Amino acid sequence: MTKTLGLIALAAATLTGCAATGDMTAGGVAPATGEAIRYSVSPCYGTCPVYAVTVLPSGQVMFDGQEHTAAKGQQEKQAGVAAYRRFAAALAPYRPMTGITAATQCEQQVSDQQGYRIAWVGADGRETVLTHDRGCLSPTNRALNTVMDAAPKMLGIGAWIGR
Repeated sequence: MTKTLGLIALAAATLTGCAATGDMTAGGVAPATGEAIRYSVSPCYGTCPVYAVTVLPSGQVMFDGQEHTAAKGQQEKQAGVAAYRRFAAALAPYRPMTGITAATQCEQQVSDQQGYRIAWVGADGRETVLTHDRGCLSPTNRALNTVMDAAPKMLGIGAWIGR
């Protein structure tokens, strides 16, 4: 019994030590854990920018400018782990249950708006997907539009989009 209690105390002390430093690597940089977040922006009936973005947990951002963007084709940058975490946290309230594809629900519909496909991709390649039409209006969807409007600045890719 004393031996068991000693092992439990040792395990608790080890876990406590890990909790204090478990969020950092030896270099003081947060480890790259979590899901990659990919989003693509569809065309509208005009000159809306069309592009796709992948944000890795390490903070690496890959951009693919397709139409009406200042930067065409593949671009990459390191936005940082903090940018990834801010973006992931901003999207968290809209994330569907793991492994499913869901769409936002409309209360009112405005036509000719861009759409988003937002995917959270696990290390095993499993996707959780939310599709959203910017013209699909409700208080929740307006808040999601605000998050997506802020994403280029948050990720440091606004100059590549050009708007």
